[in-house]
This record gives sequence, structure tokens and C-alpha cells, in this order.
Amino acid sequence: MEEAAVIERTLLAGFIRDRLLLGKALEAGFRPDLMPHTLGRTLAKTLTDIYEQKDAPLEPVTVRGLLGERGTLSPEMKRFVDAVEATQEPDAARVMAYVDLLKARSARLRLVEVGTAITNYLEQERSEGKDLVDFVGQIVPTLFDIQQQRMARNTPPANQLGGHIVREILEGQAGATLGYALSPFDRLSEALSGLRPGFYYGLAGAPRRGKTNLALELASNIAGQYKVPVLYYSWEQTSRVLFARLLGKEALVNPATLLSAASRSPQIRGRVKDVWAKMDPALSTLFLFEAGRRDTIERIKARAHNMMHAFQTDACVIFLDYLQRVPLEENVHDEKTRTDLISAKLADLSLELGCPVFAISPLDKEGCRLDEKPAEEISEFIRPTMHHCVGSGDLEYDLDVAMVMSKDWVATKNLEDLLRTEAKAGRAGSDFIPKIDVIDVHLDKNRDAPETIASTIQYAFFVSLNKFVEIGYKTTEEFSSGFRDFAKMQQILEQLREVGLLTPA
Repeated sequence: MEEAAVIERTLLAGFIRDRLLLGKALEAGFRPDLMPHTLGRTLAKTLTDIYEQKDAPLEPVTVRGLLGERGTLSPEMKRFVDAVEATQEPDAARVMAYVDLLKARSARLRLVEVGTAITNYLEQERSEGKDLVDFVGQIVPTLFDIQQQRMARNTPPANQLGGHIVREILEGQAGATLGYALSPFDRLSEALSGLRPGFYYGLAGAPRRGKTNLALELASNIAGQYKVPVLYYSWEQTSRVLFARLLGKEALVNPATLLSAASRSPQIRGRVKDVWAKMDPALSTLFLFEAGRRDTIERIKARAHNMMHAFQTDACVIFLDYLQRVPLEENVHDEKTRTDLISAKLADLSLELGCPVFAISPLDKEGCRLDEKPAEEISEFIRPTMHHCVGSGDLEYDLDVAMVMSKDWVATKNLEDLLRTEAKAGRAGSDFIPKIDVIDVHLDKNRDAPETIASTIQYAFFVSLNKFVEIGYKTTEEFSSGFRDFAKMQQILEQLREVGLLTPA
């Protein structure tokens, strides 16, 4: 009972100071009658009443005033409120855990009551002739209520959800229900409708195709544009290396150079100074975590709750690099079973938090072989798919969006030849020829997808700079052997010149 009292005071200490914490708890199924004591239930009811009045400040003075108006501010209640105010405010993860504990406690107590009622019925049935159908009819609603209370969240009826969407349409605000725009990757943003809350994204590819760099660029762009907490977990790279990649793509300097003595040159220092003035404020909500064995999905969820609380928002975005390295609390040795279990938990996480979850996956040996050299036959089907992911089983079924990166060997060779021809003819302005891979991002699964030109988007990946430039859609005809891409190569060349990427660093 003492533990329940501590939980009660701790929750109330958070609610009385922070409207967002109370809102999160109510979404998770908190109700004032979950509190174990009368004083706690009365105070919780007062707090929820104030919360429902959007303009009323949720603070101790307001609470005491309303308790006084209702005639419930007794000397005992005053002492209880004093004790609540003296209790340290919990973080968001602790609030969510405590709400779940109270829900479990309430469910157990009510089940005990149901069990007692069943025992009493069995003992009294013969002597009093009570009807079984009537008795079951009395206890079934209680069981349903217990079940509903144990659900993770309160689910509004469809007319409430639909009313919100209809209002957006009628008020000319349509589109607010979609996701975070991915500018400057406008085609990807168009094809996906942005990164959408509650959606689970997968990005697969062979080594050196730029999976981490693309994900980092998406993460930094969302953080800079929307100022919501973006959590990037890497089980592969240190935070210094990850940041060097972000800095390198902006300064147009190889990240390895930035972390070496070569970065002392005046030219590089000047570039870094210029780009940092722009990057500094844009990265204030991006967090790069060097993940380890303790960073289970439950721990990631707790950190996300705390980040949302710290920024006073109900939005966040989570990136995981990469999926197969996410630790589980249980020991699972079979690779396929383990991958499926992690993937299912990530799908649940995206729905529970109502945020985009973006996971990177490496390809297995067969998938890498399909992408390590040009295909003998030009076809949109001879390439890696999500089924070639390491341990892939139900991965593609869990994902809302499945993206697979592969190298376009033909386009890469044609672009390189054009660059050499331009340099030899003296039209390039420089004999510098950067290493550029043309990368195809295939949208193999795209739930609720809008109509687009094609399901493959092409990028120019500057390998040494770790930078992507979106080229455009790749249509079905471009996969045919008869397609002549000289005009497209010229267009790509002009795009790259416009963004100033064809000069030596």
C-alpha cells in the first residue's frame, strides 16, 4: 500500500505542475478513480477538470482555489496537497510506467471482487435459487470494463477522429494529417507523403550505398525544419563520426578529413565556420546516440517520452541504424525469429508513440551479390528486395513503407563518361572528376501511397562527401535496354553544377 501511495503522490506532483504530463497520462488510460486513496482521487478529479478547461492554468494556486470552491479543501486535504507539492516531479517515462502500474493494480482488485462474487454465488445458488443467466449478465460488463481499462490507450470513436479530419478539409487545412516534409528530397516526400506519424519505415541496401548518410540527412532536415525531437540511434558509428558526416555534406569536405589534422588548413576552417552558422540552430533537436546492449525498445520508448516532455510536444521521430542490432530483453538465438520479433516491436512502437520509426537494414549475401556488379540483363526486377535483408521473414509485412537502395551501374558509368568528356573538352571548368554513384531508391511497399510518376527515385551520391542530390523519378521505360539516357545525363550534369558540387574540395 505504501508503494501505491508513493506512486499516487508522484503522479499528482507531475500533473499539478505540467499540463502535458497529465495529457499524456489521460491518453494512456489514466482515470482519477485509479488512485488508491480518497484524497488522491479527489485531487486527481480536480486536476482533470481544470485540464479540460483549455484556458485555465494548471498550477497549485488554481487547484487550491477550485478545491476551496467545491468545499473539499479540508485541513487533511491541505496537508495532502502540501505533500504533493513537496514531491519531486517525475519525468514522462516514469509517469507512463506508473499509470500502467495503477491500471494493473485496479484490474487485480476488481478481478478479486469478481472472484468473490462468483464464490458467493456458488455458495448461495442452491439455497436462494439465483438464476445463472442473470448473474453472468451482471458480471460480464465489469469484465469488459476491466479489459478496456487495461488497453494501452484510450481510443476515441470514429466520429471524433473523422470530425477532426473533416474540419481540416472544410477549413482548407487538408494535408496537416500527413507527415514531415523531406525537403530537399521533394520527390521522395511526394511519393511517401512525408514521414508520417504512426508509420514504420524500412531502408535496405548493400554496404557503401549510403544508407546511413541518407537517413542522417533526413533526420537533420526534419529536426531543422520542424524543431521536434529526432532520436538517431546507431549501433555502428560513434556520435563524432555521425556528426562529421553531417558537417562534411554541408562543408563539401570528406568527413575523414574533418576528423584528421588536415582539417587545420585555412580553406577547410573557413568552410566549416560558414556552414556551422547555419547548422548550429538547425540541429538543436537532433540527438545522436551511441547505442549499446542496454538500448532496448522499451528504453528507447522511455527516452522518447522524456524527450517529448522536455520539448513540450507530443511529436518525435526515431531512426535506428540498424534494425538487426537492436537488443531484446529476452534471449533469441535464431536470426530470423529475432529479426521478426524486433520488427514487430518497432511496428508497435510507431503506433504507440504515434511517431515515424525509420529503421535501416543490411542485405544478406545474396542481396549484396545482386548489387555488387552490373546485371547481365537490364531489368527493374533483377535487383535486391526487402526479402534479401539479413534475417528477413515477416519484415516487409510489418513495414508501412519498404525502401531498397541499389546502384544503377549503367547510369553511373554513363555519368562518369560524360564528366570525363566534359573535362577533356575543357567545358567542365575543372579536370576534377568526383566519385558519384547513381543510386536507385525503390519503393517496394508504400502503404496509402498517392499517385506518382514512378515508384523508383534516383539520387546522385557523392561518395567522398557523403552527400545525396535528388535527380528525379526513374520511369519504367528507363529500365529497358533500348533507352538512351544521354539527355538525362546532361540534365543531371546541369543539376549538379547548379548546386556547386563539381569542383574539388
